[in-house]
Amino acid sequence: MVKAMGEAERAYEKALAFLEKRDRTEWEMANRLAKAGYGGETIERTIERLREAGFVDDADYAARYLDVLVAKGRGSLRIREEMRRKGLPDGLVRDTIEAGIGDERARALAAAQKALASVPEGTDPQKAMARVSRKLLSLGFSYSVIGELMPAVRSGLRDEEREV
Repeated sequence: MVKAMGEAERAYEKALAFLEKRDRTEWEMANRLAKAGYGGETIERTIERLREAGFVDDADYAARYLDVLVAKGRGSLRIREEMRRKGLPDGLVRDTIEAGIGDERARALAAAQKALASVPEGTDPQKAMARVSRKLLSLGFSYSVIGELMPAVRSGLRDEEREV
């Protein structure tokens, strides 16, 4: 029992050291502890202790991470994928996105306008539209949101052509 307590304390100290660098999800913490050589039962007890102390909270992590990704201009598809990579449960990811994503269309339009502004002057309008669409896809906006925006983007492109 003394050995197990010693291992549990070492695992907890190791987990705290991981958390000093950045916040982590329970899944990330479990993986880090496993790579450090700790067994399943020790990992479970350590995560439970971290959870009780408030050092690991997947729901809080998901909400804060959503804010970061939205600020970076990511669409819901990309946000969902990045959250899954962090090991967050699908239900939590879905609920967090639904509760905090905001106006996806408005964010996509802002990203489209920014992408359009970076298209070199004189670019063929079809190529410009394709470039904007690819950018929006890479940011994680859905085809349906992009499709809804394209008339407004085309209109913006025609307005720029008139100004020249």
